[in-house]
Amino acid sequence: MFVTICLLAFCQVGQIAFAQAPRTIEVGPHFGGTAYVGDLNVWRGLGEWNWKKLHQLDYDLGALVRYNPNSRWAFRLDYSYLKVNAFDPVTAWRPESMLQFRSTVHDLSLMVEFNFLDYYTGKSGSEISPYFFAGVSGFMFKCRPLYTEYVLDGQSVTVPDDFYLNEDYSFSIPFGIGCKLSLTKHLATSLEWRMHYTFTDYLDDVSGVYGPDDQHVLLLKDGTIGSGAHEAPNVVFDFTDPTGRFKEGDQRGNSMSKDWFGMVNLSFTWKFVIPDHSACKMNID
Repeated sequence: MFVTICLLAFCQVGQIAFAQAPRTIEVGPHFGGTAYVGDLNVWRGLGEWNWKKLHQLDYDLGALVRYNPNSRWAFRLDYSYLKVNAFDPVTAWRPESMLQFRSTVHDLSLMVEFNFLDYYTGKSGSEISPYFFAGVSGFMFKCRPLYTEYVLDGQSVTVPDDFYLNEDYSFSIPFGIGCKLSLTKHLATSLEWRMHYTFTDYLDDVSGVYGPDDQHVLLLKDGTIGSGAHEAPNVVFDFTDPTGRFKEGDQRGNSMSKDWFGMVNLSFTWKFVIPDHSACKMNID
């Protein structure tokens, strides 16, 4: 009985505390760096980190809308435009394959945030908090070669702009941690690390085994994309097997694992207070 009374009292106090915090909406941009984990960049732990992988970092830009019903929870709609890339000789997982890609991703995420401390933008004493978040997302991606210009007999041959190694859409589970900081009465910033576990293995266009030798995707001397054998005389570059050393059925990627992409983002948001006519409310507008 005593425990029940204490729990009810605790819940009541929590509801009062949440009721005192005005509901707010925050809107603003974010930007940062991106990374990819998959068949061309397998995560092997910090003990085997190759600092050359820093050359494989890319960028993202985006915007977010955050709804704060109270001081501990928030709901966020987030759009990100990002790029990720990898080149086998740099990531050093299977440098002998010489595979490469650069994917453009449009991601729309819906996430829930939990602040470890009471946080209100513009309120002294509650102006900083670490937070955790998770959610779901849908994204579209277009995978192109990382390098799009090749030289043959002193002549430059360029990959056509409308050529994609792969073009598709998928879903992911985003999650991560961050820290929020109130800068002024209405302006706030946050720094966060976020990872997306995707449900596709083709973000890098690498999975499964090599296909038939006469069905490789090729860049031809006239600047067009064709299909045929690696040894064809008019071939500038073979995207399926740049080295020409692999045969049909040889392992090209791990189809049992999915690809990941991640971001480290800095955001700036502007707070808007949702009108609340209740009597019990903090005056921190």
